[in-house]
Amino acid sequence: MTSETVKPATESKTAEPTSTALPADTLTKYKTAAEIGSKALQLVISKAVPGSNLLALCQEADKSIEESCALVYNKDKKNPTKKGIAFPCTLSINNVVCHFTPLPTDPGAKQELQEGDVVKIMLGAHIDGYASIIGETIIVGASATAAVTGVKADLLAAAYNATELALRLVKPGVKNWDVTDGVQKLLKAYGGSIKGMEGMVSHQHEQNVIDGKKTINLFPTTEQHRDKDSTFMFEEGDVFGLDVLLTTGVDTKSKSHGDRTSIYQKTTSTYQLKMKTSRATYGEIVKKAGAFPFTLRTLEDQTKSRMGVKECVQHGLLKEFDVSTTSDSKDFTAQYFVTFVVTKTGASRITPVPTFYTGNSSELVKSEVKVQDEELAALLARGLKPKKFKKQTNGETKEA
Repeated sequence: MTSETVKPATESKTAEPTSTALPADTLTKYKTAAEIGSKALQLVISKAVPGSNLLALCQEADKSIEESCALVYNKDKKNPTKKGIAFPCTLSINNVVCHFTPLPTDPGAKQELQEGDVVKIMLGAHIDGYASIIGETIIVGASATAAVTGVKADLLAAAYNATELALRLVKPGVKNWDVTDGVQKLLKAYGGSIKGMEGMVSHQHEQNVIDGKKTINLFPTTEQHRDKDSTFMFEEGDVFGLDVLLTTGVDTKSKSHGDRTSIYQKTTSTYQLKMKTSRATYGEIVKKAGAFPFTLRTLEDQTKSRMGVKECVQHGLLKEFDVSTTSDSKDFTAQYFVTFVVTKTGASRITPVPTFYTGNSSELVKSEVKVQDEELAALLARGLKPKKFKKQTNGETKEA
């Protein structure tokens, strides 16, 4: 890899978010991390063909992030900028909802992509603790001459439209539950064939934090009430990771598979570990991953690490990111993950736009479902960034 493969954020073609509430250097770090994550994502998409090994793809993506991070923010030798993986690459197929990234010793290490697989790719990078996470869904083998149709096409279109609508509903002063209501209203266009996965929460991002206090819950469970503690208004400068997860299944609740868990994250809790293996594992985690989620693949001895993390989890030093699935193996699920900042005029993407499915004009995916609600259709039809108008000498306004 050469230095030309990672462009400074100031030269990026990514949409330029502007926010007086977010310092320019902080925004640049978010954007640089977004470019690094996007590069790794596109690498995976380009190699996600029938017969590709899931473990190898995850390893390549993580390596890409680490190598790209090594090329930026290197001027301060005395106080080096911390940077690296903010979320390890996960490849979750069909009814697997999230967090699948196998270890070389796991049975899933031999799994390969197959024609028609619905694959959710998610990963992230951080610069100085400012994390940009990105994710989108692809269908293996799709092409302009073999476009995806039917329920898979409707699933991707619904997930894409839900994401785009959510971004357009975000503005300073708008309540988080207004976004929830809009997205749920949108899904009615799909006649009940596409539903939201319950309880999947989108969090505010801050330095070294990707699970901040402010949350967007698009499909809350009955226990997740709209009370004063869960209600807030968006403010300029807020950064969020928007996580949209939909399913074709009847059951919208996910099932955890703890035996397949390979991603963990350090918490802020403290405890004096008893086992030597646990102490060694925890020390390595603190050094290598810091505050961000990591896969056990990053640790030296994965067998010992498996044992070491158990005591850490039992006493709250680590939290698990369990692999979850729907209840029916015949279901399909789709995901889009966008990191965005709230500006004066609304949400502005930090991570780039999706590249596999790009809306109604997509040649790879052909959904016949149309959004009938005129208000929602109008919102989806307009660009995310509002058009600028300039005043003419005759007092009239004209589009810039």
